[in-house]
Amino acid sequence: MSSVIAAFFHCVSGKNNSLHGQCPEGSESWCRYQRAKAAGSPLKEIEQGLPNKIINQIKPTYLKLCNETLLKKYLHGKTQNCNESYNNILWNIVPKNIFIGLETFRLGALLALILYNSGYADILSVIRNVNGSLPESVAQELLKFHKQQTSTSLRHSLPIAKLSRKKRKAARKTKSTKDEKQKV
Repeated sequence: MSSVIAAFFHCVSGKNNSLHGQCPEGSESWCRYQRAKAAGSPLKEIEQGLPNKIINQIKPTYLKLCNETLLKKYLHGKTQNCNESYNNILWNIVPKNIFIGLETFRLGALLALILYNSGYADILSVIRNVNGSLPESVAQELLKFHKQQTSTSLRHSLPIAKLSRKKRKAARKTKSTKDEKQKV
């Protein structure tokens, strides 16, 4: 936890408020200030750093996010579902392999953001605001997509579904461990 605190104070310090006391000392330190101090040469800080008022606002949230019990479930990695990521939605709307103009990309990025945050129902309202009218068949399809997405999301977030996923994951892990032992 001390390295987390050191990183926090290192990042918020500046020329008016040097907070490098928690950083590791010596010439091998990752902190430029401590390396310069060990070498005996003054380090000229360029950045202003954050005001104490803002530091005091950020610090509790930063420390909560760095709590070991919170981070334990992410240590193994593999926590992102690539099918649900913003990038996946964006590149489905605006493929990387086709050249487009900046305005088209911006529109695609905004649509992806709306889809990522709210789903197809909000796309419908955006299209209606921009265009004024929309064929009823298109509106029905967008609402149908939205309902499917919402029901799938709700079904996957049920405790029984989560438990089932954990059991399947544990079974796969046990099977792979047995397979590795048999190979040896």
